[in-house]
Amino acid sequence: MAMIKMSAFEIQQYKNAITLRATTLKKLYQELKADILTLTDIQEQIDMTKKQVLDLHKKMYNYWQGKNGKWYSYLPKEGVDKPKGKQIESISQEKLDNRIVEYYVNAEKEKKIQENTCPTFLEVYNMWRKVKDLELDDNSIYKYNTDCKRFFVGTDFAETPINQINENTIRRFILETTKRQALCKETCRKFFGYIKNVIRYARIEKIIIDNPMEFLEAKDFSKHCVAAERTEKGYYTDNELAIILKALRDYYTNTPTYMPAYAVELAVYTGMRVSELATLKWSDLTDGVISINKSAKHNRLKNEFSVGKTKTKKSRMYPIDEQITGLLTRIRHMQIEHGILCEWIFTDGNGGYTHARNITDCMTRICRENGLCGGGITKLRKTTSSDLQVSGTPKSVVASMLGHTEEVNEKYYTYDTSKLDEKKKIIQTRNAKFKNLTCAG
Repeated sequence: MAMIKMSAFEIQQYKNAITLRATTLKKLYQELKADILTLTDIQEQIDMTKKQVLDLHKKMYNYWQGKNGKWYSYLPKEGVDKPKGKQIESISQEKLDNRIVEYYVNAEKEKKIQENTCPTFLEVYNMWRKVKDLELDDNSIYKYNTDCKRFFVGTDFAETPINQINENTIRRFILETTKRQALCKETCRKFFGYIKNVIRYARIEKIIIDNPMEFLEAKDFSKHCVAAERTEKGYYTDNELAIILKALRDYYTNTPTYMPAYAVELAVYTGMRVSELATLKWSDLTDGVISINKSAKHNRLKNEFSVGKTKTKKSRMYPIDEQITGLLTRIRHMQIEHGILCEWIFTDGNGGYTHARNITDCMTRICRENGLCGGGITKLRKTTSSDLQVSGTPKSVVASMLGHTEEVNEKYYTYDTSKLDEKKKIIQTRNAKFKNLTCAG
């Protein structure tokens, strides 16, 4: 029997048609076995469906009678192109036909079993995470966990067997999630990446064969993302700084031992990171400079706090001017007066240091109560950087003073340590305005 070469699309159509007929046959046999219908009622339907299966099979595979009188055909075989495959033979055409029909019925049964036992997307996600977590630190693991709850847990998509997920399933899920959660482009890109990595893991482990993400890209969903609106300035104006300083004075009057307020004031003068402020010690003050050499760490996964190196892994020196000296003097006198003086400048009152979160909360509260746009301690860092650059300070010097990157600190390390007088003059000029602002407030 001559065969015409078919396209992959045509072959898939025939395969789908055979699967449909095989499912019908399987259902008819089950009904017969359960005495739902009699043999007389359904025999005609069975014969008709068998003929449809055989007709479709013959359009895909060679089917012939040999010179020896036996009947031959092929069944699907991995790695072998149609119309050939795994060769089968029978002594009669009827037996060959029964064998072919039986193959498709059993294949459909095995497929259903596989679909019912195939792990869900979320189960494969957890398999992938067991490997991925080996290269993540605890805070990254915490972030992955929160993202999993945000995007997948509780969704129909996550509970779907992964071999039943196709391109349209993924496209629909991403679009619905992106619109419902109003994702920005960066978050949508990460969301897309999670799905892509899970599908890739499933293919490597041979849980699935096809790649439903082959023709999908993260940029396909960008136009459906929400643009991040920046309606506020990235820095505080002098008037806003005066409001902040006045609010801090109220804290000193009403709750003089509330250390986060003092930390916020030092952030106003220096632009230090909140994690660096929290762990400052009195011993870090030497020869007119602040040695910024450590940082507070919070392991969100284990909810544990510790003290480690700075973000750039480098120490740096920050000049002390009159404003900073005055603040530190007030802090020390207050702590001596209330009996809470210890090694930490911003003590928790029990011999430990004030956690960074408490300092951030203080800044957030001040902004909220005074109608200021938020931004926290980071916004104070940006304000310090802006003030210094506007005054003509070279960007390289500003970066090294604020400890932006390891490369900058390393590149200007000698300059930082040997030119402290120059930096002290810059700080004195910049912080002189706070005398007037304090009075104005």
